[in-house]
Amino acid sequence: MLINKLYLDYFGQFYDFEIDLYPGFNLIYGENEAGKSTIHTFIKGMLFGIERARGRASASKEDTYTRYLPWNYPGAYRGYMDIEIEDKRYRIHRSFHSSDKSFTVTDLETGRVVKLTNDHISDIIPGLTESTYKNTISIEQLKASTDTQLASALRNYMANLSISKSNEINVTKALNALTARKRILEASLDSAELIEIKTAIQEGEEKERELETLTIQLKKLSAEHEILMKEKQSLMARMNSEEIKQMEHLPAILEKYRNFIALTKQYSQIKDKLIELRTRKEQLEKKQGSRASLLEDIKASHEINTKLQEQNHNLQELEQQMEHVDGKMKRRLIFVFLPLGILAILVIIITNRKPFGILTGILFLFGAFLYSMIVNQKMKRNRNYIASKEKELTIKQSNLQEKLWLIYDRNQVSSHQELLQKQEESIQLSYALQNVKEQLSTLLQQENETEDHRDSVYEEIMKYMQYFLSEDELTDQAMQRLQNEVYQRRQWQLQGQEEIDRKLDVNKINIEKVKWEISKLEENEEELLKWKARLMELEQMQKENALELEAVKLALNTIQGLSVSIHDSFGNQINRAISDTMKKVTNEKYSDIKVDEKLDIKVGFQGSYLPFDKLSAGTIDQIYLSLRLAVSDLLLGKNRMPLIFDDSFAYYDESRVRASLQQLSKRQQVILFTCHKREQRLLEELQLPYHYVELQ
Repeated sequence: MLINKLYLDYFGQFYDFEIDLYPGFNLIYGENEAGKSTIHTFIKGMLFGIERARGRASASKEDTYTRYLPWNYPGAYRGYMDIEIEDKRYRIHRSFHSSDKSFTVTDLETGRVVKLTNDHISDIIPGLTESTYKNTISIEQLKASTDTQLASALRNYMANLSISKSNEINVTKALNALTARKRILEASLDSAELIEIKTAIQEGEEKERELETLTIQLKKLSAEHEILMKEKQSLMARMNSEEIKQMEHLPAILEKYRNFIALTKQYSQIKDKLIELRTRKEQLEKKQGSRASLLEDIKASHEINTKLQEQNHNLQELEQQMEHVDGKMKRRLIFVFLPLGILAILVIIITNRKPFGILTGILFLFGAFLYSMIVNQKMKRNRNYIASKEKELTIKQSNLQEKLWLIYDRNQVSSHQELLQKQEESIQLSYALQNVKEQLSTLLQQENETEDHRDSVYEEIMKYMQYFLSEDELTDQAMQRLQNEVYQRRQWQLQGQEEIDRKLDVNKINIEKVKWEISKLEENEEELLKWKARLMELEQMQKENALELEAVKLALNTIQGLSVSIHDSFGNQINRAISDTMKKVTNEKYSDIKVDEKLDIKVGFQGSYLPFDKLSAGTIDQIYLSLRLAVSDLLLGKNRMPLIFDDSFAYYDESRVRASLQQLSKRQQVILFTCHKREQRLLEELQLPYHYVELQ
């Protein structure tokens, strides 16, 4: 097989990455972390797939699936690889993602998809298994050793060719099948099973006797159940159903009693409020009773004030008349006496004080005096009349004022305005009285309703209480006695009923327990018959198996007896192949290598054979490499598969690497992953052609 192309679509750190490979040496160089191991893992994954680890392994470094999930696009996880097998070219395409897993092999000549049995690559590459790949053609970094699976595969191959002359018959499976059959037959002859069956039969017979005992016990328990049910029915009959019903009403009665207490308190509060309102009503009515006299006083006060105003007006008029009279008299005296006096003086002067003149003047003066006397007399009469009128009015005014003060004093006011204010207060008082009357009416209605409701509750509670107790009054003490009485009666009923129910529960549990035990034992009879039948079969089988066991032992001994000659035949072939390789690689220092059927290796040195683990690490790696190449040629055919090395020459010195490269140059295809320049330099020195790929 040749690998022609690798295309890592999404794999680890690679995306859309392609590598072309050719026959001969393919040197893939890259520093650490450049992706060499990723490409190596990709080749193995394309051939055998990559399964996702489960459980704790999914979080470990050994989980290859998680380790190489694409960095940039975890949703995709795929690629393809072109291979060539005997001039036929195929493309292997895989999607590794657990949610989109797929595997197809396409014939690149026809474009048809190749159908594989169980999707196994060995259908197109015969003999290639994951174990063979890991132990022969694929040599990972610092892992040149092999495991026990390679020894098993090699033994099976050699045995097949030696015994059947064909590698298509799996002799190992035949040996395993014979060995397994031998163990089964030996186990069938073991007397332990017979003893177990006989013990089971004995136990089954004991269970049959136990079943009879349980059946009798069940009859007794059923009879006891019927007796208890009759006792319960009798107890329920003795209980007064009406009394039970009444006892169930106790919480409601207690709530009604609390309601009764609240109603009583409310009734008392209404009573107190009624007394308060009635007192208020009486006070208002008493004040309201003097309202008529107040109105009369207001009217009288108004009339008196009106009269007083009139009298004041009249007095003012009389005063004005008095002033008018006085003024008139003065004017008359001035207008009469003064002119006459002047005339008299003038006459006297004109007459030159003659007697006639003097007499005439005196007559004028006397006339003026007489006239003034007459006028004065008349004015005096007018003044007296006006004064009498004033006095009369003053007396009337004083009487009216006294009446007014009596009105004010009676109403405890000092003015008519205050009297009017008192009238306003009387009106407000009337409204207040009306409001009080309305409140009284409402409270009286509430009183009646509350009293009726309270009496109704009282009668209901007392009727309930009379059912249990003889009480005359409804008090807290009476209600406490009622609760105690109902509690005691209920306890008596419950205790009797609970006792019977407890016995019934115990009885039911015992019945169910016995029934359950019987149900388990009912299957015993059938099992017992099966055990007895099985005992007969075993006794017959022992006879038959004894004969078959002898035949199996003979077959095993015959096949196993050939193993020595088989190894002698093919072992020499492997030993010569490894020895030839080691002789060239070690400059004939180690030329005799022996490998037994378990792939245990010994090295010939100075006439004796040494365990190979005594040698250096580099030599041990060379021995394992030689073993891999020899077994690969034997199992897969020479030059049929490429060889893949992942920094596998770490422990080799330069001369051994040189010798190894010369040996590998004869191979059809070699893929070398390395982080050193040594291999490239040696290939050029040896003038061996190679294809170079450098990973960035």
